[in-house]
Amino acid sequence: MANTVENIQENIYSDKFDTSSVSSLSLFLFDEKYILLSKDVNHQISGIHQKFFSDLNSLKFVLERDKLFNLDVPAKIFLYHKSFSLIPGVIFDANHIDTYLNFSDGKTLDISYFYSSIDSNNLYVASLIEDKLSTVFESKKRKITYHHGTSSLLSYALGIKSNFLNQEILISVFGQNFHIAAFKNQELASFNVFECENKEGLMKYLYGITHQLEFDRKYCRVTLMGEHAQLEIDQEFGNTYFKNFILSQPKPNQQYLAGAEIFKNSNFFESYWEFQ
Repeated sequence: MANTVENIQENIYSDKFDTSSVSSLSLFLFDEKYILLSKDVNHQISGIHQKFFSDLNSLKFVLERDKLFNLDVPAKIFLYHKSFSLIPGVIFDANHIDTYLNFSDGKTLDISYFYSSIDSNNLYVASLIEDKLSTVFESKKRKITYHHGTSSLLSYALGIKSNFLNQEILISVFGQNFHIAAFKNQELASFNVFECENKEGLMKYLYGITHQLEFDRKYCRVTLMGEHAQLEIDQEFGNTYFKNFILSQPKPNQQYLAGAEIFKNSNFFESYWEFQ
């Protein structure tokens, strides 16, 4: 997975940043970097760290020296790997998470499972974490909860689906990857994550989804969010392929203390919206 949000500073702090006021952390883990947000008691973002690493030992080294991460406060860890499964709430059983994931992964040793409830328990995102990775995070014995990186886009999309057309597609770009959620008649019909090196690659996958769902490119609405500028996608390019093409960012549920809001310039999806 390619690096993401390259254009933000390594460290960003609000004008009145104080480690004593930090009450929680959110860490977004990619293959070669993480983005760490600190929040105060009012859930306002006060500081942002962007750190790079090369492997598990390098990650451990960087985390041990990250003064923000080592604050003794609760943390949410979002993992952006491809091992996840969506399970409807009516059939979800926490005791069977390994079964849900074995359909695609077949992994059973030295891993732990976790899940997130989306859309008032109507949908669950199940995933896994290798024990050697969780040990790195949990060495400080802080209260940690794990979520898959798909949780933010899914929670956002399902929360606004009543406003969707009968054919609706939402895409969140991060680095050279993107999450895509397609809705038919305001119900989730398809969801996946793909890698793409350029805008033509993204359109190839988008064409495949629209064809599979029998969407009409003159009617369906496509909303592209996140770091689409990295793929050099602009309005003119989108209008070439879809009549109803929108470049946008999610209506935010993230709040910032003065001076830290510059992070939104990264257009990282979670700089606007984070799964709660």
